[in-house]
Amino acid sequence: MIAEYRYMHQINGITTCFFNIIFLIVLLWGGLFVPEARAQLAQQSFSSELPGYSSDSTGNVSLREMMQHRYTGIPVGAYILRPTLSQQIGYRTNILAAPHTSSASLITSAGLGVKSNWSRHAIGASMSVTNQAYPSLSAANYTDWSASAGGALDLRRDTLSLGYSHSFKHLSATDLGNFGVGYPVPYTTDDVRMSYRKTWARFALIPTASYDNFSFGESPTTLPTASRNMSALSHQLEMQVIQGRFEVSKGNAFVVALKGAEAQFNSRSGQLPNDYVSGGGFIGLDLRADPVLQYRLLAGGETRRFTRGGGNPVTTPTAEAQILWMPDKLNTLTFSGRRGLFDPTSPFSRNQVMSTAQIGWDRELRRDVFFHGSATYALTNSRSSTEGARSRQQNQIIFRTALDWQFTRDVKFTLNYSHTSSYTKHGASAVLDNGFSHGTFTNNSITFGVEFTR
Repeated sequence: MIAEYRYMHQINGITTCFFNIIFLIVLLWGGLFVPEARAQLAQQSFSSELPGYSSDSTGNVSLREMMQHRYTGIPVGAYILRPTLSQQIGYRTNILAAPHTSSASLITSAGLGVKSNWSRHAIGASMSVTNQAYPSLSAANYTDWSASAGGALDLRRDTLSLGYSHSFKHLSATDLGNFGVGYPVPYTTDDVRMSYRKTWARFALIPTASYDNFSFGESPTTLPTASRNMSALSHQLEMQVIQGRFEVSKGNAFVVALKGAEAQFNSRSGQLPNDYVSGGGFIGLDLRADPVLQYRLLAGGETRRFTRGGGNPVTTPTAEAQILWMPDKLNTLTFSGRRGLFDPTSPFSRNQVMSTAQIGWDRELRRDVFFHGSATYALTNSRSSTEGARSRQQNQIIFRTALDWQFTRDVKFTLNYSHTSSYTKHGASAVLDNGFSHGTFTNNSITFGVEFTR
């Protein structure tokens, strides 16, 4: 009887928590947001909640900056509210990846989040909005917003999580791989995902399933030649990932992952959509125990085959790596690289292979003052769907620097500079019919901002 009572008590507790999650998702949907879950494969395989990650990376300058200024939020019963507000002013050149499209910039962001403060189970939700304004180029103005909610059930040794997000965003002409985009093109995303983590001592099995719906619109401009209707990119995506993780020791683990995805694109008059199925397998190491040098390595292969509309299949080796070097408490050097099929949640994802290499430097200049710098080289190779046609390639070199000054507990000042040089060859005209040059462009941006977070 006692065992039966304990069992029924546990089931009732789980059921009550589940209905609390559903109730809060409905209650808070109108005004709250959790960051959109569109992680790369490495982030999925090496997620932050896994053992041996956060606790063994405290030497990282960026992580220590966040830990030192962890915001307490506003307690409301068993929940914590975290409001944010920021304003940036600056100047940006080649906003549309074209000459004579420079302007001052005003970037305003606000957000509100809530998270439970329970000892076991967890729920959270939030909302954020960002407005980009260019006084000298008002047609390039846009507003992005996102909202979502989710929760997790702590089933003692296992964890079940469920989340939903909705976002309204815009394609930018200067982003890697966004061919033919001039003025910002709006699109919406809906993402639903569920994950279950089953743990046996040192081994964990983590199956994940997700559904994404992408709907693309038309750039809102009064110039007929500048308008771009991207509705052909609208598609649905179902993805399944199963991961195995074996903890060799505290902070060190072997990782194995298998991934499958299916995409269905909207039909166009006179053309069959380029629906595809893809799959991949990966093995990796997550070595995070050493306080000075840490590694994350993942290697395998991916393939994508088009089930309708023709198109050559794409098969490519995949590799991801991150090396974290922390020679002292004031400096962190990060080396990272990736090659593989473009993230399938990307707008131009059907046949792009992407390669990136980056080096980053984070330094604590003095207490409450941090420097961040990085240099990135990125390459996309977009295979043509037409037999014998050349692939379209885009190269980008990006430099970024930033200074963060935590002025008070809640107020931070930031100074950011970025430079992008881009070159496209094969299959893309030097000047598109909308008048925008995508053969070669450079983009520079400098902003000064103030941010309030509680």
